Amino acid sequence: MNRAGMTSKRQAWCDRLMRVALRREVQACWLLGRLRGPRRPPETPDPALQQLGTERCQQTLRRFSQVRAATGERALLLTPPSPAGLVWFEDLRCALQHIGVAARRLNAVSELTPALVADFRPTLLLGLETDALLLQLQHAGLDRPSRCTRLLIPARDAVLAGRAEQHAALTAGETRRLAHTAQGAGADLLLSLHARPFMQHSVGPWLALNKPFLWLPQAASPFRDRPHGVDRVVDHVHLSVANRERVLAVRQTMRGILARYRGLFGERDTWGFGMPRLPVAEHARMQAMARVSLAPLVAPLLAHAGDLTQRVYAAAASGSFQITELSPLTRQHFDEDELIAVARRPHAMREAFERWVDDRPGREQVARRALERAYREHTSLHRAVQLIDEVRALR
Repeated sequence: MNRAGMTSKRQAWCDRLMRVALRREVQACWLLGRLRGPRRPPETPDPALQQLGTERCQQTLRRFSQVRAATGERALLLTPPSPAGLVWFEDLRCALQHIGVAARRLNAVSELTPALVADFRPTLLLGLETDALLLQLQHAGLDRPSRCTRLLIPARDAVLAGRAEQHAALTAGETRRLAHTAQGAGADLLLSLHARPFMQHSVGPWLALNKPFLWLPQAASPFRDRPHGVDRVVDHVHLSVANRERVLAVRQTMRGILARYRGLFGERDTWGFGMPRLPVAEHARMQAMARVSLAPLVAPLLAHAGDLTQRVYAAAASGSFQITELSPLTRQHFDEDELIAVARRPHAMREAFERWVDDRPGREQVARRALERAYREHTSLHRAVQLIDEVRALR
């Protein structure tokens, strides 16, 4: 192994050890909070909030039922290989079908075959741009412009490999995928759940091709996210995957809360402690068991307008009071009286938490307004209609 390879391997080991140490620090804080945190009496669920959530959900479903059936669009979704990708594409599939668009979701790129294409006759294809997908497009006869519009999500090799770092110079694989797109063998439109400023920072060479770009933000699901009638028995809840950026965000923002108050934390599969991994459908119920849902953002989302995370929209539609961090996108989607968002500074999230944790009337007012906003503007049905309308306008 050459010196560069040895340095890279040593750095990877150092990063891994650092993540383990940081996770252990977070775990120690959480255990301390469970031991010495005050035991507040349970709060019973607000029946008016539950009724409001049920009504808004039903109204939204009726409003969007079959609204794009006349377009004749047929969407084929190739699920990105990640938990977030599965949630995004499954929610989108359900929403597309509800608005009257034929939709089918594949779990693996290898399922895209000439026979499937001939049978389903897609007019839209959505997927993560990888070498494997580009090869499968060629195999299925979709490697050239056709009646099927290809919306592909560009990503750097480091992201595809599950690493957080970005490389300034393009890798051989990235250069190859860019050439495919430039030659018409890849994306017709670039797709992302992150806004253009974030994508310009992370995948600028793809945007420089001047392909149309479609930003499809994350959203709440009216098929899953709604208020739950359970008692609030703990002070806070946080559910996430312990990747490098998330561990840093939790450590920087939540240590003071975890060490002083009782709460639910997960998921155990990646953090090494707390609750086991739960189905996405169970997240809203767990959030409803806490007075405050904590949603710190990873550093890249604070630096560039990118995404608020799916949890923020889901918690809003579920009637959960939450505290997140102020990003360049926050106030485009929620007002100050709908979502409590603090700037990244020492103790900011703990100070906000202590301001609200014992103010039940105030929390329920904020949660009610957030629920109204989510069902008015930020459901997967809104995103499905946006997808169909923007693609048809850009073709």
